[in-house]
Amino acid sequence: MRQRKRNKNHASYLADAMFYWISILVSADAVMAILLQALGIISNEWTAIVGLVVCAAVSWTVYVLHKRYVLPETYSLHASAFLCTSLLLFFCLYNPQQFTGLWTVFLLFPIYLSFFYDRSLVLVWSSISYLLYALSLGTGQSQAFSMDIFFHLTLAAASAICTWIGYSTLQKRMGEAKIATQEHNREYAITLLNTLVPIVERKTQISSREIEQMSRLIKRMLREFPHDQVTDWEIKLLSLLHYVSRIKFPDYVFETDEKLTTFEFQIIQEHCQFGYEMFQEEPSFARVVRALQDHHERFDGTGYPKKLKGDDIILLAQILGIVESFLAMTTTRTYRQTSSIEEAFEEICTMAGTAYDEKVVKAFVKSVQIHSPTKVSNVPPMVG
Repeated sequence: MRQRKRNKNHASYLADAMFYWISILVSADAVMAILLQALGIISNEWTAIVGLVVCAAVSWTVYVLHKRYVLPETYSLHASAFLCTSLLLFFCLYNPQQFTGLWTVFLLFPIYLSFFYDRSLVLVWSSISYLLYALSLGTGQSQAFSMDIFFHLTLAAASAICTWIGYSTLQKRMGEAKIATQEHNREYAITLLNTLVPIVERKTQISSREIEQMSRLIKRMLREFPHDQVTDWEIKLLSLLHYVSRIKFPDYVFETDEKLTTFEFQIIQEHCQFGYEMFQEEPSFARVVRALQDHHERFDGTGYPKKLKGDDIILLAQILGIVESFLAMTTTRTYRQTSSIEEAFEEICTMAGTAYDEKVVKAFVKSVQIHSPTKVSNVPPMVG
């Protein structure tokens, strides 16, 4: 249930590794230069070697600052890319050992960026990298190249192709992983809720058949709204969540014969937050979570918990509100008498335009199909 968090950790790890390995490579270069100079294998000016040490010190300083301040406090992929581009630009301009071809690091940088799986990051900083490489062709640092412009263009094209392949491959893999993760999360959530169903059934004395009845009626009503693509697993999860949310109720609420007090009613209202408390960090559950949160809102703004009104209440929440009311009125409760199916149907119809949106009530009428007080067809069997 932590897909977004894992994605952020992935990007954070890549950003941290980028600065770490740059620092390692520059430090290794400086150490090798010092050893070779000390052994007399090469003969360089000490100013060049000191310059490598300075580059290593700068790279480690940037690494520490990035790890300590950028990642935990102002974390941004673009901030990391800016720091890395600035560091590479410093190396290329300083270039203490006058390495030929050092500017080609700006052709490798976009390839690494492609693994961050961020389109804007790749487009912005790849463009900047290619621009810096193109500008370097006119500077003194790159005049040692004897390569013609065609070869430079070939290198840039190869870099762009590798970047595109890297990003496209990762996009495909991440997409597949995301789908697999979402399917796993759905199965986990439904399995978890199903394990709680017997507990809730014993506690509330409300038959678990209500879950299937609610799912069928919600699905029927949604057929009247073909533009709202609600999947079967969302309907199943919503029905399960609604039923299991009663686990938050105190036991005595289901044992008393008296009408609920104001305090008890406030406790009952908390079940709307059950889905949010369990699955708030799973983006694919967002519509289900919101539907459960808002299913006691009323079209005229008299509901709870947010006093939403009109189109501010999403369709799935309005449908759940009607279905819940219908099943509740036709199910035995200790604190009130059970209504007949016809009485419950008529009561919901009278609330069209006030508690419920008229078009949602019309969908309910078509789904339940009660044509007269004595004729009932295609109505879910009564609960309990």
